[in-house]
Amino acid sequence: MKKWIRTACVFSVLLFSLCGCGKSGGSQAAGTEAETENNGSNLVTVKKDGVVVSTIEEAFVGEYFDEESLKQFVLQNAADYNAEAGDDRVVVKKLEIKKDRAVLTMEYKTAEDYSGFNGYPFFYGTVSEAYDAGYDLDVELYEAGFEADADTTEETPSIRKEELMEMGSRKIIITQTPEDENLTVKTSGKILYINGANLEKKNIAAAGSDNGVITTYIVFK
Repeated sequence: MKKWIRTACVFSVLLFSLCGCGKSGGSQAAGTEAETENNGSNLVTVKKDGVVVSTIEEAFVGEYFDEESLKQFVLQNAADYNAEAGDDRVVVKKLEIKKDRAVLTMEYKTAEDYSGFNGYPFFYGTVSEAYDAGYDLDVELYEAGFEADADTTEETPSIRKEELMEMGSRKIIITQTPEDENLTVKTSGKILYINGANLEKKNIAAAGSDNGVITTYIVFK
């Protein structure tokens, strides 16, 4: 399947009328105060049944594109993907502009469809399935939400591949966001172990990096 233009990137380009890709959820290139205020967000929710829902919010300038042309562009990209996939695997659920903010919500039938449409790895399944699929699980994962006693220097508990493989039936998300792009991942259960992301709530983690490509691992109930 051909590599598709990343939704977050295209969305940012159209909204900001820029030549390069925007940074959903991350800081804009160093510059004006207006650029800083344009920071958007990219939330990916993974449901128990494997359906992935993406909600991207960005500032809307509208100097070169109006709401209708933006909507048609996104719809056409989804239609092209579905035509090649032979099924309605990507659905544009909502695209609206309010108070100079644009919100795009898309639903993907599987994590594989999200990955294929957006152009970077995004795996959802069990630990055993990730291993069978060839993902590198030789990584140190840290206990999510661990808080050391203020009077100690205790390090965050962690596990490695051997302990991870013993959790074969646990769910895991593995993603590798492009350079300078960030996304927030919401899981269907409590996050247990994590690497390459910051825990924000018990089932929400901020993944990605402003300094290069990074692989994120999230193990959850």
